[in-house]
Amino acid sequence: MNTKSFEVLIHSQYAFHKCRSEVHNYEDCRQTTTPIPKDPRQCRDKARELVGCYKEAERMHPLCLASFNDVRECVFKSDGNIFNCKKEAQQFVDCQMDQEKYQDFLSLSTDKQKEALQFDFFNYRGHFDKYS
Repeated sequence: MNTKSFEVLIHSQYAFHKCRSEVHNYEDCRQTTTPIPKDPRQCRDKARELVGCYKEAERMHPLCLASFNDVRECVFKSDGNIFNCKKEAQQFVDCQMDQEKYQDFLSLSTDKQKEALQFDFFNYRGHFDKYS
């Protein structure tokens, strides 16, 4: 199993969350009312904004490494199903969005909450349904 693809999946979740407005602006620029595509040069500025946003989103704060590893392990153990790891993925996104708030969150957590997470999707398959 290729864990690099899991890392790309996790980062793309955060990057799309952060760059949503740039994605929409670029797609709006590309839209036409005819079947003839627009000249790509007309949307060059929007494309540069989008690429710049994604480049910035790929930088990971060192504080978020633990939450990133939790998501990566969860996705690996759930055979690539990120729906099973919504809580862990959201925690990584929250860390990336506001490091100071996440630092306060970590300082207020109990010893039980600081323990390593255990993922057992085989024994508890019914509890990790993607539709729940």
